[in-house]
Amino acid sequence: MRKIIAACALLTTTAALAGAAVPGTGQGWTGVTRPKDVITARQELMEHIEELMEPIDTIQVRDTNDLDTLRHNGEVISAMLLALPHLFPPTTNLYDPKAQQPETLALPPIWKNFDNFYTLATAASKAATELSETEGKAAMKTASLKLRASCDACHTVFLRPYVPPKVLDSDRNFDFESALRKK
Repeated sequence: MRKIIAACALLTTTAALAGAAVPGTGQGWTGVTRPKDVITARQELMEHIEELMEPIDTIQVRDTNDLDTLRHNGEVISAMLLALPHLFPPTTNLYDPKAQQPETLALPPIWKNFDNFYTLATAASKAATELSETEGKAAMKTASLKLRASCDACHTVFLRPYVPPKVLDSDRNFDFESALRKK
């Protein structure tokens, strides 16, 4: 009888674990259950990377003696870039080329060639690590260019390019005086 109870318990546990391992079921499958939240998370992550990149990019045009901040930023960016590809489950491929402001600027080629995307993110992470270990201003400038090039290589292929808004004749001829006149 004990063997039967133990076998039933084992089967029940195995079945429960197997059911939880099926993608899209159970807790934690946010790529399936909340794809827009995952898109928001990766957009936030990229915004913070951009903020950390600003002083790293600035070393190309302005001298700095605060190399420790640049090294720290490189270390943080490296960790963020290692996490980044994991925020691109297939369910977040929601780019709409017809939308003026699509849900995401991530282009469908990410999911068509995910291995390339993953490789580029890993290379950028490695470049950030190298920057974080760099000594001296000249070496820091070289490392910052390598990191920027790594980021740009990925963005060129996988991010919708910026398209400035078109200025229409109605914009040029808008009567601001009438619109802003107090009545």
